[in-house]
Amino acid sequence: IDTMPEDVHTAAKAMINNFGALSTVPVPALICNDMVENYGDRYTQAKRHQWGITEMAWHFALAKHMNLTFPGWWAVFAAENRRAGSFFSCAQIFCSFLIFPLAIVYACFNWSALDWKIQTYVYLALAGMVIQWTVFWCQELFLWRHLLHQFPIENASTLRWVLLVALSPVWHALATLAFFVVPTIHCLYHVTFVGELGYVCAPKGEAQKTEGAEAKVETKDA
Repeated sequence: IDTMPEDVHTAAKAMINNFGALSTVPVPALICNDMVENYGDRYTQAKRHQWGITEMAWHFALAKHMNLTFPGWWAVFAAENRRAGSFFSCAQIFCSFLIFPLAIVYACFNWSALDWKIQTYVYLALAGMVIQWTVFWCQELFLWRHLLHQFPIENASTLRWVLLVALSPVWHALATLAFFVVPTIHCLYHVTFVGELGYVCAPKGEAQKTEGAEAKVETKDA
């Protein structure tokens, strides 16, 4: 049980000790995954993140084995359901990943037959996606101009930036498939047929640690 992600699990335990009180609140953190160097490490990192779906089993075990009141247990359980990366949130994303392409195909071939209200909803959804895309890249621009420039990070070429920004919806769909859908299925298979919940260590920063250690050795030798 305690091989769950330590940050999520610690927050859940704190909320149990507070009897489900809302004094335990999430604090967003700014995280840049620039130290994850290759696709293999990114997949390992994604699998480590998706290990959080197994937290659902721990919450059901609480209801069975701990003498908690239903309101106290429900507060902790509801907080888990609202958490990004929980079992229910992953199920919602899975459903949208399957239904959204089918809805697009149906709307394209039957646009004239759709009611004007449905067409309006589609336009509003597209406008929301454009706004979300614009806000995301404005945030990225702010980070690169005002925060990340102080670190020795290799910047992309102009052509790569153009391809990255213009085709970002396509990259997002592919990244969701490779680093969310597949790792989630991998975790579900592992907990169902293997049963051993070993902790998946974060691979980021290993090369930097090695380079830093070698630099220290060279400095001492000099």
